Amino acid sequence: MRTSPTLVAFLGILPCATLCGQVTLSSGTADPSAGDALTLSTCSWVDPGPAGTNITWAQPDLEVLSTNVSNYVSVASTGLAGTYPNATVAYDGGGGTYLFYREAATGYEQDGFVLNMYSATCSDRLLLLPYPLSYGNTWSDNATCTVTDGSTSWARTMSVTGTADGWGSIILPAGTVTNVLRVHWVENMVDNQYDPPSTTVFDYYSWYRPETPGPVFSTSNIDVTIFGFSTSDSSSTLLDLSAIGMQEVLDHAIGVRVMPNPVPDRAEVVFGLGAGERATIELLDVSGRVVRTSTRAIQVSGAQREFIDMVALPAGAYVVRITDGRGAYGTSRVVKR
Repeated sequence: MRTSPTLVAFLGILPCATLCGQVTLSSGTADPSAGDALTLSTCSWVDPGPAGTNITWAQPDLEVLSTNVSNYVSVASTGLAGTYPNATVAYDGGGGTYLFYREAATGYEQDGFVLNMYSATCSDRLLLLPYPLSYGNTWSDNATCTVTDGSTSWARTMSVTGTADGWGSIILPAGTVTNVLRVHWVENMVDNQYDPPSTTVFDYYSWYRPETPGPVFSTSNIDVTIFGFSTSDSSSTLLDLSAIGMQEVLDHAIGVRVMPNPVPDRAEVVFGLGAGERATIELLDVSGRVVRTSTRAIQVSGAQREFIDMVALPAGAYVVRITDGRGAYGTSRVVKR
């Protein structure tokens, strides 16, 4: 579940400093199960940002292109359990379209698909995520499948290399998700249907939060070469976290406004908090690095004002983040001229 599942099948188919370093994905904590219905929004591609430890990746403004619900069902309900006896869950794309996966203690594997006139069975499944998986871990795997269009069959070979290259927090439109592990993996696929064979390269960055089915956010670049012609597609995918009740995101309750915007030198930040609260005001650059920070005790309830000096900062986009002592968040994008 790294981008639109149908596209993949057709082409190839709370402070983080104290918590995030221990992020580990294990069987049953990071992938969809039968009965899951996940609302996913396809968005414009964004730069995935840097690798590293205790990173804050900032993606508060995403352009949503489309939204759909991904349904996961039992293999038995597809009527194809005999063809995919090792699969444990299936993505149901409707109209008889299925993607099959196997979840085991050692990892999450791709196990073939049925799509329109095409189907694939794999004698050697592809390892999409090894378990357990923590920051700094790497893996590689190879797989061989047989694809058929009903009259012709051909061999499909796949290889994947991946690494858990970062941990920290990610700021999304709904709020900030802490304790995430970023996984970067590249899959190379060769279809021997034609001469020369067609090739597809998938390059994914995915942010996982344990106990959340699938990545909370991911970016993808897909490059296809067939008959000597190449085409590319880039996008990002956002999981609707409110549907699965992630409280830290639902606590995104502080309204924030920045004036002027764009700002030439000094930004005025207006936000609402009650008396007795303690506010932390941060300015983050596009890599998620905190470049300005201050704290203040709120004396009187209502609209609060804070000024951030941006004179010496390079021109570009930044994110203002307000956090109170109860863990509520508010963010606003600002551009420095």
